[in-house]
Amino acid sequence: MHFVPGGNEKMMGKSLTIEADALILDLEDAVPPDRKAATRPIVRGWLETLDFGGRERWVRMNPLATGLGTADLEETIAGRPDGYVVPKPRTAADIRAVAQILDKLEHRHGIPNGSTKLLPIATETPEGLLRIHELATASPRIAGISWGIEDLGAAMGLPRARDAQGRYLDIPRYARVMCTVAAAAAGVDAIDTVYTDITNAERLEEECEEAVAMAFVGKISIHPNQIPIINAAFTPSAAEIDDARELVALFDEHARRGVYAFAYKGQMVDAPHLALARKVLARAGAA
Repeated sequence: MHFVPGGNEKMMGKSLTIEADALILDLEDAVPPDRKAATRPIVRGWLETLDFGGRERWVRMNPLATGLGTADLEETIAGRPDGYVVPKPRTAADIRAVAQILDKLEHRHGIPNGSTKLLPIATETPEGLLRIHELATASPRIAGISWGIEDLGAAMGLPRARDAQGRYLDIPRYARVMCTVAAAAAGVDAIDTVYTDITNAERLEEECEEAVAMAFVGKISIHPNQIPIINAAFTPSAAEIDDARELVALFDEHARRGVYAFAYKGQMVDAPHLALARKVLARAGAA
């Protein structure tokens, strides 16, 4: 999922040529306060007129508590985005309030009820981090959750988020872990947060590999050069796909004989290994 600053025509044009699965048209942090009202119709126009080439179309709204979020929804819903990224939620009530507004707007614009999805950035407030499971299950509209550390760090007064080697310190790592756990418990996608050092491709690759190992299914990017690295990390390799296909076939073969645990490449495998193999094949199919 790639961020595009709302109102930046040049970056929007570039984003339509990159291999991102989704574009997030940003009305929040990328837009100065005095430009937000003027930017909304621009983003709506993008949604209504541009060919996104099969990419999902998301809008990052402003929080309702700022007094700006409702207008973001009202102005852009006519462009029928796939969903809204919801920043800085504190409680499930914040998510439900957005969902209730969308109920009315979908009815008004003839959009099927519930079809506009939500992606909360669930750890940008201390309250949100403490209630992350509640946020992840607050509405059937939720397609996934992500996490963030910049706003959480500012709220808590954290002087830094990473150690000298670039690894997350305890609080951001806890937020990252809880995001993927809460997503799994809620049955929605876990999307890893942005990597802000756009010059450090090596560390981005390492962070993507960590995210895959933690069961994140994707990552948010902020620069086009990050996208090939992210795609490579989250797409299963040919060897992983071959192993998964072989394992599924072997499970089918053993199941016909009433056997549900057996040795495979020196390991005993059973139902959880089959579930993982199927997830690898699903990710490969989506890629």
